[in-house]
Amino acid sequence: MLHISTNSNFVYLLIILLIISLILCCLMMSLKFVLSNYSQSLDTDSKNIPFESGINPIGLSKSYVNNKFYLTSIVFILFDTECIYLYTWSINAVNLGWNVFFCMIEFITTILMGLFYIVRNNIFKFNK
Repeated sequence: MLHISTNSNFVYLLIILLIISLILCCLMMSLKFVLSNYSQSLDTDSKNIPFESGINPIGLSKSYVNNKFYLTSIVFILFDTECIYLYTWSINAVNLGWNVFFCMIEFITTILMGLFYIVRNNIFKFNK
């Protein structure tokens, strides 16, 4: 098991880690600012030529998709990740005890309430 001590070396290492991460964030944000100004000064016609297959594009390069497709994918991702928690709980259910059992019942109830809310608000109906 991982033991975190409260000695001064740990605190110094944590402060150094925070400083390095702040420096990296500032560096990346400044590079974005510099490179975006450089990119706007380039010729924009050269950006529109095909570069992978050599076939000229047909139609618009940007396709517009209904927002319902995005909502459906977000709902799928949410329920899919929740099923991962249910699977790991079901494997260890006997060893974890009754406290975790009641927590998982609460978790399943929350998932079902979310599902009923989604169905009630007609998220899955694409025709108006």
